[in-house]
Amino acid sequence: MRRSSIGIFLALVLAAGCATAGPQWVTFPDGGSGKGTTLEVWLKKHPLAAGQEIRLDEISRGDSSSAHIVQVRKEEPLHIHQNHDAVVVILRGRGILTLAKRRLEVKPGAILSIPRGVPHSFLNQGPDPAIAFAVFLPAFDGKDRILVKE
Repeated sequence: MRRSSIGIFLALVLAAGCATAGPQWVTFPDGGSGKGTTLEVWLKKHPLAAGQEIRLDEISRGDSSSAHIVQVRKEEPLHIHQNHDAVVVILRGRGILTLAKRRLEVKPGAILSIPRGVPHSFLNQGPDPAIAFAVFLPAFDGKDRILVKE
């Protein structure tokens, strides 16, 4: 059931992406007013702090999943999520995703399925922080990030 849910989600995202020339802006919750904001405005309100390499902000949560914006300045080290699957969409930036023993070049629009227990890392190759939209199944508890020695 879990794998088919990820497959259905990916199919919907791909279908939506094929229906238009590409999103010019994305709407995010603004903190409870019921209105949304653009990605650009949202990022200005949630910047990486000086010296902060990674920032993960939850933007929605349900019973079976949670959605997050992830910002990576330079590198996210090799790690696993023992209890969570993830679907990640690269919104900005480019880099190298290591997934198990594969190295994949990724850029905006890349959709990545990361099964639980699979070692993965990200190396930003751009001058600005890379930005991704990540959905965790089940909802991410903030504790299931286990560093892996290379």
